[in-house]
Amino acid sequence: MWVFFLNRLESSERMEQRMLVRETEQGAYLGPGPELEAAAVAVAATPHFDVFDWGCRRLILGKCSRLPDDEDQVTGRYGIDFHRALPPFKGSSGFWCDWGTGPIEVNAYTYARHLPKTLQFREFTANLAFAASTEEAYRAKRQVYQDFYSYLFNSDARIILASPHSGEVRRPPDRYHPFPQSEIDGWTAGVMARCQDPAHQGKKRILISLHSTDYFGALMDIGDFGLPQNRPLARIVEQLQEDFSASLSPLLPDYRDYIIPYTRSRLEWFAENWGTLDPKSLAEKSTAARFEMVSLLKITGQPEPWDRIGLSEMDQALHNYWDRPPQQFIALNGIFSGRKTAQLLNLSAKLEQAGIDYAVQVECSRFLARYYPDLAARFIHALIDGLEALP
Repeated sequence: MWVFFLNRLESSERMEQRMLVRETEQGAYLGPGPELEAAAVAVAATPHFDVFDWGCRRLILGKCSRLPDDEDQVTGRYGIDFHRALPPFKGSSGFWCDWGTGPIEVNAYTYARHLPKTLQFREFTANLAFAASTEEAYRAKRQVYQDFYSYLFNSDARIILASPHSGEVRRPPDRYHPFPQSEIDGWTAGVMARCQDPAHQGKKRILISLHSTDYFGALMDIGDFGLPQNRPLARIVEQLQEDFSASLSPLLPDYRDYIIPYTRSRLEWFAENWGTLDPKSLAEKSTAARFEMVSLLKITGQPEPWDRIGLSEMDQALHNYWDRPPQQFIALNGIFSGRKTAQLLNLSAKLEQAGIDYAVQVECSRFLARYYPDLAARFIHALIDGLEALP
């Protein structure tokens, strides 16, 4: 029944989406479709991102991988995470890493020198935008990074819509990164391309950064970037929860049937390959896996200590989560607040320089972005309207 439902949805709504953008089977953005080309002006087309303008809106869609060793030197396609800090080539970035042989400086050179091992450590993956083994490679990647933010901040657009990590991931899995495809913000380009109307009528300048995730939890997670002007988001999210509950509530059974097997498969992999679900033990294998496990344990309300929790306990926790009222369709700073990103980018100062009033991070479940992109786009419109209505 579930497979039939997805196939039926695939054959109708996904066909419509392909008119706007071209995407891979995993939802990675490849380029504009004829409908988007007809509606918007192409401002830039690079191996790393495309930029479109229409009316008073700017759309930026990422094309490159965010993983530092997932690149193609021939085409000039680099691995760049645009939500991380521009690193120095050598010298101090302010971060250090020690994996048992003494502390080393976290910079672009050491990132590249120790790949793929550095993918295990969030000192690198959570802080630096890219790795570079030579000064020439560093300069080239720095230019791409700076160009991205120039297009993001420097325009007359009143609404800036960005999907910075919607590009392909071609890197094969290995013990350092067993799930590389999870790094794709799948289907977000199609959602953003649907946010063309209605035309913006207000005086506010608003930036929305859209990502997608299969982390267990709410269908939409709104991040405030820790910006003081975003304090009213709590009230806006509460209203969005009320306004969209009638649309989102009927999706919960299918979403539950989608997200539980997906999450269970990842837990099985951790248990079978690393022999543990204990976050402290996982940190020795992958700090990303540790972060994922801690988030899952917290959201399902598992009591500490966590070192004895196994697959059977997690199975029960995953199913019990859906029996706890009230159901939270939309969260504020649930898992991804964007606050660390804002610090790494010095976002507050850059928004002020660019004259942008509000910047909000939106984490959309891949389930919603893939199978209900129109609904996800309507949500983004409503979020913008809520911000626009602020005094």
